Amino acid sequence: MDHLVHESVLKRPLESARHRFFVLPRLVVAACILLGAPVWLFLYGAPSASELMIYALAQMPLISVGVLARTGQLRLAQSVSIFGWLAMAVALHGLTQGYETISITLLTIALVEAALTPEIVMIFVIEAATIDLIALTAGVHMPGQHLSAFERSASLAILAAPLLLYIAFLSVCAIRAENTRTKVDSANARDLRLLTDAIGDIVLHLDRGGAVGMIIGDTHKVYGLDRRDLIGRGFFQRVHIADRPAFLKLVSDAFDQDAPMTTVLRVQVGLAPSASGKYVEPIFNYFDARMCLAQPVADDLNLTNENPRPVVCILRDVTAEKRAEEAIAAARAESERATMSKTRFLANVSHELRTPLNAIIGFSEMLANAELAPSDPAKQREYAQIVANSGHHLLEVVNTILDMSKIESGSMQIFPEPFSLPSLIDQCCDMVQLKADQGGVNLLRDYRRDMEELVADKRACKQILLNLLSNAVKFTPAGGKVRVVIAPEGNLLAVTVADTGIGIAASDLSRLGDPFFQASASHDRAYEGTGLGLSVVRGLVGLHGGAITVESMPKKGTSVTVRLPLDCREPTLGTCVSAQIEAIPRIGAAIGADISQVNEIAKKTVKKIA
Repeated sequence: MDHLVHESVLKRPLESARHRFFVLPRLVVAACILLGAPVWLFLYGAPSASELMIYALAQMPLISVGVLARTGQLRLAQSVSIFGWLAMAVALHGLTQGYETISITLLTIALVEAALTPEIVMIFVIEAATIDLIALTAGVHMPGQHLSAFERSASLAILAAPLLLYIAFLSVCAIRAENTRTKVDSANARDLRLLTDAIGDIVLHLDRGGAVGMIIGDTHKVYGLDRRDLIGRGFFQRVHIADRPAFLKLVSDAFDQDAPMTTVLRVQVGLAPSASGKYVEPIFNYFDARMCLAQPVADDLNLTNENPRPVVCILRDVTAEKRAEEAIAAARAESERATMSKTRFLANVSHELRTPLNAIIGFSEMLANAELAPSDPAKQREYAQIVANSGHHLLEVVNTILDMSKIESGSMQIFPEPFSLPSLIDQCCDMVQLKADQGGVNLLRDYRRDMEELVADKRACKQILLNLLSNAVKFTPAGGKVRVVIAPEGNLLAVTVADTGIGIAASDLSRLGDPFFQASASHDRAYEGTGLGLSVVRGLVGLHGGAITVESMPKKGTSVTVRLPLDCREPTLGTCVSAQIEAIPRIGAAIGADISQVNEIAKKTVKKIA
């Protein structure tokens, strides 16, 4: 048996079993026919020419075994065997008389083999054999009268017994082959399911239109998906609408080019409530989709032009990798921005530190040198005042840097106490009044003095107001106005510092409050500063649980509104390091002289804390 099985199927258990079950019954019937030859000669003597032809046709099963062993083509061997039985039945009916029963048996064998061979041509064989079988059955009669009853019975027994045995043996082999196929298919399905579950990939069979015809394994259940969610057009409906053209092109290329294709698809795996809770939003995972055309199987008879080979699609979840790549890209971009900001800071702060240091060193050396020191006491006091002012400016820059460092590290603490905010604003306005007068800026105060006390860190609030007022006065040209407004908003108190200065470009509004960032950072800028003022304000407001709104437009002025809770002693406050800045590009004229315009802007701003 092993020598008769073609070498091309030795490594394929199912095909090898089919070949063996084809060879075995035909060898048995061929052996019976060969062994029956001496019995025939003993009973009837030398055969006639017609009987020799029939005997030669009876060797067709053995010939089909030789064809199979030589070519390895099971369909060809089956065709030879079937047409051999048909030829023998026709020859026996046409050349002899009285053996219609044997012809019927031979036609029955041809019908059984044709039924077990699912080829289109076999349908015609079955139809022809059925017609002949009906005709023969209608006219069947026993062998001729010239033979005795014993001879007729012996002849029928000798001829029909092997044929009936062959039919039974053929049926048993067909059942065994089908059982083998079932076992092999079950083992393959089990191994494939274990493999897909182990690697965690979703394996689908797709047609040319992208519809899913089969799902292998249960990996899809890990994502909460049922079979009905993916089968047919279900999977296509779950592909992100922006990725559907790429998905369809990938399927088409896999069919046309018969080569592996790969792309990344976003596939909906669930739903989640939106931030507002009013509706649900789809959840998409990233999948690496690899597609290739399924390889043909020799025993797969369902692959026709109308039913082509499917595309095997393997989906591997790469969401974690994509998220990591996005996080790395964002971190790299943030690092680059931080590096650029620190570079600008070093360039700017070096100027801020070098200027007062040069003044301190230069004028102190002049005072220490007897030859250079002025003899006029008034001039000496002027030099000493320059040294003192430069020292205070240098100390202010260093304190600002230290405050920003403490805020970023989370070590800054606030100590709330009740105080009158209008009185504190008066003090701050008095401190910057001299600078405003020198710059020709009109500083306006527009608030009531009898407001409710604010419970907050007085020193931090003073620093917030001084930074805002100093910036407003610094960036407002001569003849401009700076207005301070206080407006109660529920349990909040809104302080607005509005100016008619140079304003801020829309492209810079989103980065306001970033450490070391300045809207006009250059070595030859017209305005001095380190770019940390608004960053310190942002941190101090965040410690109080407040919010900041900035509305600005180039050459139309800027309005900064700080909203603080009336009582900043809540246990949740003091934990937020930096407040978020809501930046609004202004459309229209600058802040004017009356309070109504300021109140109108305050109404337009979004109240994040109430």
